[in-house]
Amino acid sequence: MQPEIFAAGAVLWRQGEAGPELALIHRPKYGDWTFPKGKLKRGEHLLAAAQREVFEETGLRPVLGRPLAPSFYDKEGKLKRVDYWCATPAAGDAVDEAVDPREVDDLAWVPLAEVSDRLTYERDQPVLEDFTRLAARETVPLVFVRHAIAMSKADWFDQDELRPLNQRGRERAQQLEVLLAAYPTGAAYSSTSARCLETLLPYCAAEAVPVTGLPEFTLGTSKPAEVAARLDEIIAAGKPAVVCGHGEHIDEMITYVSGRLGSPTLLDPLEKGAFVVFHTADGQLVATEHHN
Repeated sequence: MQPEIFAAGAVLWRQGEAGPELALIHRPKYGDWTFPKGKLKRGEHLLAAAQREVFEETGLRPVLGRPLAPSFYDKEGKLKRVDYWCATPAAGDAVDEAVDPREVDDLAWVPLAEVSDRLTYERDQPVLEDFTRLAARETVPLVFVRHAIAMSKADWFDQDELRPLNQRGRERAQQLEVLLAAYPTGAAYSSTSARCLETLLPYCAAEAVPVTGLPEFTLGTSKPAEVAARLDEIIAAGKPAVVCGHGEHIDEMITYVSGRLGSPTLLDPLEKGAFVVFHTADGQLVATEHHN
């Protein structure tokens, strides 16, 4: 049976005096205690929905970490799937008084050891168990993006490195601004080609992140040893990073990083404008996401 209803949310947590505390919301319509979540709007991406729903139900902007086990349950005869992420409140955030009290009338920060007893639904327990497996370990995202759709080579008569995104590519770059901002902000690296740089520009401008163009990530100038050395530096830094490259190279970079992090699993080739996220903790891979 395939899901017909899709939703997204987060296990929002903070470090309390006695250890991790999780945010649970109370919904007066159902009289329940649960994790913040909600249904996707038409055409909405899971990551965008998770950010929006958590903010609407808690007044806190979530910074997403690793994905958690999804929840499946029957909703009026239809199978519903809810995707969750670990998340922390954005720095300086306080609860927004604009949260609709008809939807959520209370938010409680509950010590981790007490959360299981406080949750209303059994379906939330596997999500909690997955969170507890690596509780209070903040993860670092390494994101690899294939550039969005560019102008056709047949319609471009200048240097190929200058070939820009087309209209669909620019629209995708604007979508990536929202999706990449779901994760902790860090460094941004790109091929020096216009289509790669333009793919990251909306995100980098919105998040005030400088993008560094690297010849070793660029078609025609890269060398495998130089690419590997640069990726090793990015991994060793232990900080969030976004890398944008060409289809000819980005899959090779993903394979290399996957092997370096101890995960030999090969992923499907990235479509244009798609991205993969490696979540690491203490230099070890703990989760991978693939977003088209």
